[in-house]
Parts: sequence; C-alpha cells; structure tokens
Amino acid sequence: MAQPDRRLVPIVSLDVVGYSRLVQRSERQTLRLVQRVYERLIARTIGEQGGKVFKTMGDGLLAEFNSVVAAVQWTADLQREIHERRIKAPGGGLFQIRAGIVLADVLVAGGDLYGSGINMAVRVQSHAPPGGMCITKWMYQYLEGATDLSFTDLGPTELKNIAKTVRIYAWHPDGPVRKPAKEQAALPALPSNRPSVAVLPFDNMSGEADQSYFADAVVEEITNTLSRVKDFFVIARNSAFAYKGRGATDVRQIGRELGVRYIVEGSVRRVGERVRITAQLVEAESASHIWSNKIDGAVGDLFDLQDRMAAEVASAIQPSIRRAEIERARSKRPDNLAAYDLVMRAFPHLWAHRPADNAEAIALLTRALDLEPDYGLAAALAAWAHGQQVAYNWTTDVEHERRTAQKLLEQAVLSVHDDPTALTALASAMMQLGGDVAQAAALADQALALDSNHAWAWMRRGFGQVYLGNPEEGLVAFERSARLSPMDPFAFNVHLGMGLAHFAAGRPQDSIRLARKALAERPGLNWPYRDLAVYQAHAGDLDAAREALRLFLHQHPGVTLQWVGDTLRFMEPTLLGKYLRGLQLAGLQ
Repeated sequence: MAQPDRRLVPIVSLDVVGYSRLVQRSERQTLRLVQRVYERLIARTIGEQGGKVFKTMGDGLLAEFNSVVAAVQWTADLQREIHERRIKAPGGGLFQIRAGIVLADVLVAGGDLYGSGINMAVRVQSHAPPGGMCITKWMYQYLEGATDLSFTDLGPTELKNIAKTVRIYAWHPDGPVRKPAKEQAALPALPSNRPSVAVLPFDNMSGEADQSYFADAVVEEITNTLSRVKDFFVIARNSAFAYKGRGATDVRQIGRELGVRYIVEGSVRRVGERVRITAQLVEAESASHIWSNKIDGAVGDLFDLQDRMAAEVASAIQPSIRRAEIERARSKRPDNLAAYDLVMRAFPHLWAHRPADNAEAIALLTRALDLEPDYGLAAALAAWAHGQQVAYNWTTDVEHERRTAQKLLEQAVLSVHDDPTALTALASAMMQLGGDVAQAAALADQALALDSNHAWAWMRRGFGQVYLGNPEEGLVAFERSARLSPMDPFAFNVHLGMGLAHFAAGRPQDSIRLARKALAERPGLNWPYRDLAVYQAHAGDLDAAREALRLFLHQHPGVTLQWVGDTLRFMEPTLLGKYLRGLQLAGLQ
C-alpha cells in the first residue's frame, strides 16, 4: 500500500475578528462582506504568489504556499489593503482579520492537508493583533534579510493544546506591536477546572514494527478531532507520545504526570488487509473504565478508516465525559461548586425537558454567572433555558422570559468565541425566542465547522432547516445526530424533530409514530402531546387528536391557539399555519 504523502509547506491561517458578534448584528451583511473580501482581495491574488486555499470555515480559511517569503509577503499585502480601505463592518467599526503563518510538516490527502502543524497555524493566528499577523521564531529567522517587514518579538507564548511554549513574532501595518501584559489573555479563558483528556499512543498488535505508523496516524487523527471539542482540554500529541514504548504504566500515574482527568488508550491489530482498532476511555484517578468500543475495516483507504475511528471516539467520548463530570459535580458539597460545576449540574435538568427541571437549571446557571459573569457557555445555556420556557408553554409571562433571554444572548455572544456547545445553545435560544432563524441556523453551522461530530449541533441544524421550510434537509441532519450519539439524553428530541419534518413534508403517519416513540422513551413528558394532537388531526383521527390535546392541556390549562401561535412564531408561515390548523381541528380555541 502506498505510504501517505508528506511535505513541508508554509501554512497561512486567516480568521475574521469578532465574527460571532458581527453575525449577531447582521448575518446577511456579514456573510456578504466576508464573501466580497474573499472574492476580491484573496481569491484574485493568492494564486499569483504561489498560494492555494485548501479549507474554508465560514469565518476563516487555511492556505498553503510554495515559499515562506511569498506566504508572508502576500499576507502583509492583504492586511495593508484591508487596512487602507477602512472597510466598515456591520454595526460600525472596521472589518479586520487575523493571520498566523507556520512552516508545517503535513499529510496530503486529495485536496486537503492534515497534521499537528495545521493546528499550530490556527493557534499562532489567535495571538495576532487584529489586522496583523503572527509568525513563529523559525519563520522569523528564515526571513532575515529577505523582507523589510518589521516584527515585534512577543516572547515565549503558550498556545492552546500545544505542549511547549512557542516564541512568536507579530507585525501590523500601523507599525510596532505592543506586547500584551502577561496577566492578560487574548480571549477570556474557560474555567480552569474544565475536564482534560490525553490520547495515549495505541499499541501496535500487528506483530510488525513497520505498521506502527498506522497506529500513530490513528492517534493523531483522534487527538486532532477531540481538540475541536471545546467541552474539554486535550493534551497535545507530543506530550502524550512521550509514553510510547514505555510498556505497562499505571493510568493513575500518567494522569498525575500529565495533569489530566481522563485517558484514551487502545490498540491497532492488522492482519492482511483487515484491521481492528480498539479504544477505551478511562478515568485516571480511579482507573475505572467509562467507555470502550472497537471498529473493524479494510485498510485499503487509510484516511477514511482514521476519520471513521476519530469520529466514533469523539462522538462517544464527549457525552461519556460529560456524564462523568455531572456525577463528579453532584458528589461535591454545594458550597464548593465552581461555575463550571454548576453548569455541569444544570445539564441533566436541561435535558429533562420538564418545567420544574428547567427552573432548577435556570437557578444553577444564574449562580454560575454570578461567579463568572463572562462565562459564555453559562449565558448561552441560560438563554436557551428561558427559550424553552416560551416554546413549551411553561410560563404565563412570555415577554418577561423573552426579555431575560435576550439580555443573556447579548451577554453570551461576546464571549462564546469558538465553543461549539455554546454556539449551539445560542442557536437553540435564538430559534425558540422567535428570532432570526436563518441567523440561528448559521450559528449551528458554525458549531459544526468547529466540531463536525457535535450531535446537538446537528440536531439544532435539523430544527433550523425544518423551521426554514426545508424538511428533507432537516431529516438528513437529524439522522446524522442520531448516528453520532444514539445514547444521547436528547435522543427523544431528535425523534420529535424528525416527526415535525415528516409533518412539514406531508407524512403525518410517520410523525405520529415518532411522537409516540419520544413519549414512550420519556415517561412523564407532556408537551409532545401538543405535537401528537396536530399530527393525528391531520391524519383524520380526530378522537385521538382530542385525547392528546386533553393530556397536553391537563398540565397547560389556559393555553389558547393565539398563544401557541405567538410562542411558535419561529416556524415559517406555511408550517405554522398548518400546525395551528391541526390544533384547531383537535378543539383548541
């Protein structure tokens, strides 16, 4: 089998400054502006300098160049052009981008590039001044005498998910860059007690030493995939690989040495053209196993198999770690809970989808925000919880809930940055509050660009597509969510979303089946009876529809057709009219 192609290339990472904030102000204007800058200032010029874009992420891109000097010069020319044009951003202020450039040893697969160097470029870029760029020490030394650009030495810098500090240098069209104060961070930090995980080198069980590269490649892909999940901190590959070849080591000792709470370990066994990859998640402190799985396949396509295993591990580990974190938070004394632990305790109440639990979640998240007012995830989840109060008819004061949620949305959008869970919570809240559904759907897509294995983001994308009038696209997203996390506490909500999609597409019998499935999975859940009444009415079973409506109204007395219409105003008009007609047929006035 041909070995993966590797090459050493300059990688440029570009990112729009304050993209989430700009999208919150005006999604349409922001997307139009970003597209115009890309087409006129990037796509038209990059090829002339030997550059090629190999990945776009909505708010940024990655490009490779043939020359270090060309990469730096093109980036400087681009930043000067944007700086001189004084491009206005939505809501006022100037449109700016950050740039980071590194020389990376990458794996080449088709038109895409992989490897830890890609992650390094993104991390270096995050330290660049708005409108400027950062490069590494090696790049700076290589450029000596080859450019007239004046860089400022920012000193050894800690980069997220990179084991060692990296000396970086900054440049800006305005001149020398002021060094940031040591006590300041480029972005508000997530709580320090965020769970941490290390992916150890997998054992090569093939009996052939030359097959160890395959096990290493699997581990690198898993590490890179997990690094995109912002719910926990992933130790850099280089630190974890220090344990390669050291034989049996107590995971408790490894946990202490690396300072991690969880460890992923596994093995790769290849026999001919078949391979089996086994992985397991272990809690380091107790050495107890939380999750394990194995995957079999052919090795004819190395990259597909690595991607498949990485996706399986990431989609399984994320909810597994979260469940373990919830139990850890519950075991603490109530007066010893940091903001992070309060958020973890809120999750099962949010997942419960019941009025009393939702109120408890709001109380916990409010306490978290009292401790850390800039905690974006807490603010986003709290906004979503208030959105649920409205969408599921759990409140008699809809406007109060909307006002409270809107303040939380404004607070969250300033600090969620690249956290896919927080972005998904923002999207959920925005939809349920009757806001701009297209903008909310864009936030869900942004979360998926950061973490393509985020089951909740896929589910939220599904609802967004249904609300926008694209039920078949919604079904595709719901099915992806279900595949990624079949044991998810939100699985019942995927069934309800799929039910609404089938209803929108004119298949009420499928909707009835899925609504009943959700109710069977979550005994005590009441609000889905409202959906069931609608579907049964449109299927012509008015007696069953009236009974479902009676069960819904038993816990929601006083709800009117007009009230439901107001709380569901996020649905596109045709779907909303059809939904309300079903309730009317069932007897709601």
